[in-house]
Formats: sequence, C-alpha cells, structure tokens
Amino acid sequence: MRPTSVLVVVDTQRVGSLVAPKLLEMASRVVVIDHHRRGADHIDNATLHFLEARASSTSELVTEMLQYFDSNLRPPALVCGTLLAGITIDTKHFAFNVGSRTFEAAGYLRKNGANTSMVKQMFQDDMESFGDVATTVRSAEILKGGVALASVGEEVKNAPLIAAKSADELIGIKGIEAAFVIGRDGSSISVSGRSLGTINVQIICERLGGGGHLTMAGAQMEDMELDEAETLVRNEIEKYTQEIIKAD
Repeated sequence: MRPTSVLVVVDTQRVGSLVAPKLLEMASRVVVIDHHRRGADHIDNATLHFLEARASSTSELVTEMLQYFDSNLRPPALVCGTLLAGITIDTKHFAFNVGSRTFEAAGYLRKNGANTSMVKQMFQDDMESFGDVATTVRSAEILKGGVALASVGEEVKNAPLIAAKSADELIGIKGIEAAFVIGRDGSSISVSGRSLGTINVQIICERLGGGGHLTMAGAQMEDMELDEAETLVRNEIEKYTQEIIKAD
C-alpha cells in the first residue's frame, strides 16, 4: 500500500467485521460507506463517513454516488448488475426496507445495462445447498410470538450462508413473524435474524454482540458450542418478547 492509497470500507463500520483490519493502520486515508447503524467498535479514523441508515443497502448508496460524478460517466454493465444484485439481496427482492430512492437507483442501474437475468442466476442454489436449507427450515422450533429458532447441522458446509437463507425462507411461512438461525463457522457461531417488521431483530442481535436493521440482522459468537449458542439466542428472544408484552 502506497502513502497516497485510499482504503474504502463498504457495508460495515465495525472493525471486528473487517477481513483485514491491519489495513486500517496502514492507510493514511479511509472512506467508510455503510447503511448500518453505528456500533460500539466503529471505525473512528475515517477521513469520510458516508452513512445512511435509512438506505436499503450500501449498493443503493454507491449507486447514488455514481450519479454525482461526471454526467458522462457510464458504469460498466457488470458493475451495474453487481450493484443491482446487492440491492436485491438486502431488500429480499424489493420486499423489505424499500423506498422511492431504492427504485430510482435500480432504474439507473437497469438503464445502464444491469442484466436482471444475471442477477437471478447469482442467487441460484445447487441441490445440496437447497437440501440443507430445507432440512434446517423443517427443524425449526416456533417460540412465543411467532419467532422461529433453528440450527444448521454441524456437518453442513457453508453454514453461515445456509443459516441466512434458511432465515429468509422461514419468514415466508404463514404465522412466523421473525426467525433466527444459527450455524457454525469454524471456531465461531454465526446468527442470522430476519423479521417481517413486527419484531426488531436488530435489538436482539445487538445484545448478542452483532447488529443490523429492524428486519435483517446478524451476530457472531466466539468459542462456544452450538447448543450453548442456541440457548443464549433463545434467552434473548424470550427476554425481548417479555419486554414487548410489558410495554403493551
């Protein structure tokens, strides 16, 4: 890295979420672009913070930034397709946390060559992953308040990804208001939380050391067995449910 290099961090403000946190110390200038609420261990040495918690996704923010550059700028079709994929996955196919800005960004990307068929193909599962998601969904326990809780089997590959996809599928089932799915990722445990909006999964995940949004959040826990993590998540769900009941 040269002295003049700029480090751009996207879709997170948490030092603990960075793949290579040492780069923060090496970079003289840091730019952070994110749509999550600021957490306790946020990056504090950034030259520029572009933070907008009301945006659907970081891809939406980047798309808006592109439109402030030279009016003759035309991003490559592949870049536009990738940004559209980011918006699609964060909004669950334009179902959650969507505003007029989201559709304006999508329109700009489509006009500049984003291929919707390519975006669809990016989200295709292989048969093994599809089966793992189905097994995880089938094993879910429905807790009080319509909250589903499930764990991905220890033997499953790419457990964090399967956990996220399983949580997405669970909130599509009638009677389920929110879902939490747990999966092992090496020495850590990954938690994926999803909600239709009546239950704030962000609050629960923040209590587990993570964060996110009202309808989509996550957390990671270190040095813990899967059953221990499940008990911890269950306790936080029950605590949150009791708080809601008392508030009503």
